[in-house]
Amino acid sequence: MTSSPPSEPKKVPLRIRLPFATEDEFVDRYGVHVGKGGVFIATRSAKPEGTPLSFEFVLADGARLMRGEGVVHQVVVDEQPGRSGMTVRFTRIDARTRALIDRIVATREGAARAEPPPAPAAPPEPAPAVVTTGEWKLKIPPAPTTSKPVELANDIVLGIDLGTTTCRVAAFVEGVPRLLAIASERGAAMPSIVALDHAKDRLLVGSAARRYRVDHPERTVAGFKRLMGRRARSKRIKELEARLPFKIAPDPEGDCGIEIGNRVFPLPELAAELLKELKNAAQNELGRPLSRAVLCVPAWYNDHQRSAVLEAGKLAGLEVLRILNEPSAVALAFGYGKGLARKRVLVYDLGGGTFDASVVEITGDDIEVVSTGGDNFLGGMDFDARLADALVATMDETPRNRLMDSPMSMERVRDAAELAKIALSEKTTAPVHVPFASTGDDGKPVDLRVDVERPYLEQNTNDLVERTIEVTQVVLEAAKLTVQSLDEVVMVGGQSRSPAVRSRLEASLGRKPRTDIDPQGAVAMGAALLGHSLVLRERGKSGIQLAEVLSAPIGIGVRGGGFRKVLERNTRLPAEKTLTVPVQSAQAIRLAVFQGQSPKAEDNDYLGALTTSVDRSGDLSLRFSVSADGRLLLTATTPSGKTADVMFATQEANDTTTAQLLAEAPLPGESEKPVSNKSGFFKKLFGR
Repeated sequence: MTSSPPSEPKKVPLRIRLPFATEDEFVDRYGVHVGKGGVFIATRSAKPEGTPLSFEFVLADGARLMRGEGVVHQVVVDEQPGRSGMTVRFTRIDARTRALIDRIVATREGAARAEPPPAPAAPPEPAPAVVTTGEWKLKIPPAPTTSKPVELANDIVLGIDLGTTTCRVAAFVEGVPRLLAIASERGAAMPSIVALDHAKDRLLVGSAARRYRVDHPERTVAGFKRLMGRRARSKRIKELEARLPFKIAPDPEGDCGIEIGNRVFPLPELAAELLKELKNAAQNELGRPLSRAVLCVPAWYNDHQRSAVLEAGKLAGLEVLRILNEPSAVALAFGYGKGLARKRVLVYDLGGGTFDASVVEITGDDIEVVSTGGDNFLGGMDFDARLADALVATMDETPRNRLMDSPMSMERVRDAAELAKIALSEKTTAPVHVPFASTGDDGKPVDLRVDVERPYLEQNTNDLVERTIEVTQVVLEAAKLTVQSLDEVVMVGGQSRSPAVRSRLEASLGRKPRTDIDPQGAVAMGAALLGHSLVLRERGKSGIQLAEVLSAPIGIGVRGGGFRKVLERNTRLPAEKTLTVPVQSAQAIRLAVFQGQSPKAEDNDYLGALTTSVDRSGDLSLRFSVSADGRLLLTATTPSGKTADVMFATQEANDTTTAQLLAEAPLPGESEKPVSNKSGFFKKLFGR
């Protein structure tokens, strides 16, 4: 039996409203009390020495000046006004505070070289917090050995969960991964929503965008993680678009963009706005500039979708060290530091908009994915939509039809359905009331008012739950595994809180799933763990070893509309495979590349068109290389052994051009040559 580590002392929150109107006034009149190591706070209610604090200084209008954490180092008692108080030594400050302190110190040092001006008079004491200026000058003594400042890592890599409905950011600090607060959200989660405020022509993110959506759903984009890297004219997107309040339009690459007003916003640009907010929140929390990150995606994301997420990271000013599959991040959060001896774990991740299931083997802190699968169009928002449709169906015909014709009213009903669904995870009945939801035949307002019982919700969403079970069974079958071969089942994702989901998974697998890790924060914390490991490896130290697998086959379209697989599903990554194609001299080769499970090319995700040329007749060797995080690279070697120039255009192909590519496709030879990736696997994986 091991003893648990002592809990960290609770920090006393301290918010100090200063009697200054501007930052310049603060620097001029209170700067003498601020140093690089700490600050003197004038107050008659000083805390005892050694008390940990979380502090915030704000101006008279509430605008924030300084924020951070510290420890009371010395209590000063003096009869003269403004001289009693406490010296607080900084243990952590945000980037804005650090910049302000640097300015104060520079100003003070400049003034010291000139004739010192007379000290300003002390302002009156405001209540309840007393902050005054006096002639007492702050002197920070050397740090005692019992109060050592918190040391932040020289290189912090952010772990970011860019979720369908909410997003989070974590970092490995003080020996553990932890979620970071997002000041604008009063918590660690931010709604994955972006809106264009037409009046001010600016983008809103998070809660501000969610509030804006109530009146302007057509100018607000939510759940766009499902659309990232998808072709705007694909069948699946066309089916989905009918239910969306905003308009989808092709961006310059033919991918899904959002048309608002007369502008089309590529989705990586909108995702970048969320990433910028998360990055800024992390910098404020940790008190230093940050630029490196590990970004998480559903395991079922194809190459093009992963590239879109990578582009979003670059637009946000992030150096993306790794694209990490969400179930693998969960496995890291679950197994890290526990010293597990080769445990085979099924990760069941049912989030707000996507579902993933992966079997992973955990040995110590190392993770090896065995099999993975999922559905990028299955998640909590589908449960919300089902309940919303059922609620609308309870209304009379006229108000029902009028409500369905109003995107604004439907958004209100979906919001109410989501709240009811969440409540039904804990209760058996939840009231739903949407005032003025519609109007009747007489033109008078009609409320939507229903008491929803848990069985009613389950009845309307049972098939969605069954779809997750089917995917899970396919993942096990793909790896030739049985339920008995699993050591643990771990459930995460916001929708996994549903009693119906938990009971159905337990019935299917014959064992109770583990729910003792944070179902919504595990992805970001797992990404932070991998980020920390990458930093260790850069320093020549050992770190986590992570081996992923290919989520869906990659191949080419062949004549007749078929799909020829080159790399199979669950191929261990990184991987390479060469496909030989018989060619004629001076022949121009064009091939359509797809990723998916269907034997028909058009039913799979179109990744792009490969174009190259040859110098003589013979066999053209096409090498398909997939990186450790699932991104595709194509190279070619001509019959004469020369490296050929390969163009891989990812612009969308319409039905006509796709058919032409398939008709012109040369028939591949049978001598596909696998390239072993076993030797030096982890050297390739981590680039060392």
